[in-house]
Amino acid sequence: MTAEDLFQETLLKLWCGIKRYREQNKFSSWLFSIAHNVAMDNHRKNKTRNNIVNTDDSHDPPDNTTPLNELCAAELKRIINSAVDELPVKQKRVFLLRQHGNIKFKEIADITGEPLNTVLAHMNYAVRKIKNVIEVHDAI
Repeated sequence: MTAEDLFQETLLKLWCGIKRYREQNKFSSWLFSIAHNVAMDNHRKNKTRNNIVNTDDSHDPPDNTTPLNELCAAELKRIINSAVDELPVKQKRVFLLRQHGNIKFKEIADITGEPLNTVLAHMNYAVRKIKNVIEVHDAI
């Protein structure tokens, strides 16, 4: 399914479910939760692995690109992707929403239905686990 298909499905679910929207909730959080659920459903259906780390190299310094640096960066991305893939589902969800969705923790709590402190704990555990994996690989 393409991004356009997912976008269209999200809009359709939004349109069909607009009567269930409660005005006391933030609209953007409600919309993002619909989009998140559509994406997760699609992921479960396809059982494909998504690349977690942004592979856009436009943020790398242009003068510092040597084959060794490129190899190290690619290896680090692989290690991080693997570490994120190994996280428990709730930790992974919070980590991805925060890191790649730029969603505030309060909004993540609203989206996931978890208390704010639980969301913060999931993020803390996820970051620790990823750091530990990186440190183990650095030691090798």
